[in-house]
Amino acid sequence: MSIAGLLLVLAFPAHALSPSAAGDVTLTEFQADTTRVPQYYGEWFELYNNAGGTLDFDGVSITNSAGQVVTVTSMTTVGVGGYLVFGINEDRTYGSATYNGNIPVDYLYTFASFNMSLSDDTLTVRYGGTVLDVVDWTSAWGISSNYAHSASLNAYNLEWANDYSINWCSSATFIADSGMYGSPGEENEYCGTSAGADNDGDGYSEREGDCRDDDANIHPGSLDGNDGVPQSSGGGGNANDDADCDGDRDDGIEDNDLDGYTEVDGDCNDAVQDVFPGAMETGDGVDNDCNDCIDDEDEDGDGYGYSASDSCGDDCSPSLDSSVDPDLPADRDADVHPGATEIPYDGYDQDCDGLDLCDYDEDGYKSDLCDCGARCDCDDNNSAINPGAIENVSDGIDNDCDDEIDIPDRDGDGVTAEDGDCMDIAEPAELKDVSATVFPEHDGKPAAEEKCGDLLDNDCDGFYDNLPECTNPAAYATVRGGGLCGVSPATGGSGVLALGALMGLVAAARRREGGAR
Repeated sequence: MSIAGLLLVLAFPAHALSPSAAGDVTLTEFQADTTRVPQYYGEWFELYNNAGGTLDFDGVSITNSAGQVVTVTSMTTVGVGGYLVFGINEDRTYGSATYNGNIPVDYLYTFASFNMSLSDDTLTVRYGGTVLDVVDWTSAWGISSNYAHSASLNAYNLEWANDYSINWCSSATFIADSGMYGSPGEENEYCGTSAGADNDGDGYSEREGDCRDDDANIHPGSLDGNDGVPQSSGGGGNANDDADCDGDRDDGIEDNDLDGYTEVDGDCNDAVQDVFPGAMETGDGVDNDCNDCIDDEDEDGDGYGYSASDSCGDDCSPSLDSSVDPDLPADRDADVHPGATEIPYDGYDQDCDGLDLCDYDEDGYKSDLCDCGARCDCDDNNSAINPGAIENVSDGIDNDCDDEIDIPDRDGDGVTAEDGDCMDIAEPAELKDVSATVFPEHDGKPAAEEKCGDLLDNDCDGFYDNLPECTNPAAYATVRGGGLCGVSPATGGSGVLALGALMGLVAAARRREGGAR
């Protein structure tokens, strides 16, 4: 090969590839709005080759939030772990009219076509239709003029981790002559003096590789694809996380140990082939079946295990109290497990929900054959009979379980005439609605609230309008023996007069309601 040919190969490496996936190229440093030198000479930003091989940046574009774009339009190769510095001017001569702040520039663009805002901007790096990296900053990031903002070494090569302000800081590297700070084309520093501290308590600091030291689920000892949270606890499958901070995201969809399960499938240790959902527990101090329980072996063979060492596992002892086989251990009865058929009223918990079956007819009320901590159903074989049912006054049955048979509650307010309801009217519907607002205190239920001006003894205490705030705060005796609260389905002069008066009240209320519209 000729010397000219050799130089051509060296200048245009045949092995240079184009970026192909998110994270192949990352934004690692930027300088916006300079004041020590004019910003139209001093702005710059830096991209990093994180692809693991030599990249050709030809076709890579960078877009800001204003829609301005810088696109590399020629073959520009960068080696593994190398940087490409974009700048407006390449004049580094201190004191010259076009001095750029002593920044080594690899690729030029014009300030008119692309510029950055110090307080609020977004840089999106793309190749074709692939977004390689996005960094979106605001004034809350605390960016200072003349200090380049740098991605910390614990995250600068991770395109998702450099989305977070915690992983960025003002550069502490002084740039001679310009009086500015930054490390263009060179490795960044760790951010701050706390880089050796474990801020999120996950056992790793930034210097130990924690790429998000404000999230205890993300650290080098975590699992890709599930943010370090076991699948059974709601983790799994976040495609924008490299939870173990190694720069190689499998997003939880790769079966690394070839056991047939990925992290997305619930594999809680994708590096050990004997650990996966459904694996057999072996008493080895490991959660083999990935159900968040250690050594929960299935001794009764019903498909549900139990660990006596840490009271962990799905299976249970059927015993509910000390009177029923208190020493009966869990996982010794194949008929007892989550989903098993519950036998009502036997004092055992067959389905491991912590209760015996107490509502056999499923009407919402518990049987009184056992202590179920609720109002008792006096017939748990008939869903029409329960404490909330309406009494049928002609069937000879205690429908509402109040220990009284066929005593009607005509207006449905929960109190019968026998219980002291001074108005218990069923027909017509308008009167029933009024009647349902009149009742005394009964069986723990407070009496209706007395109202002014309705001529009703709302609380059935024998008086109406007997409140201090009423217009005529006198205690008017009802005509029970001749008054509105004595209205009943009875016939006769006083009943008819009172009923007529009540109908008048209903009509007046309707007129008032109509006038208010």
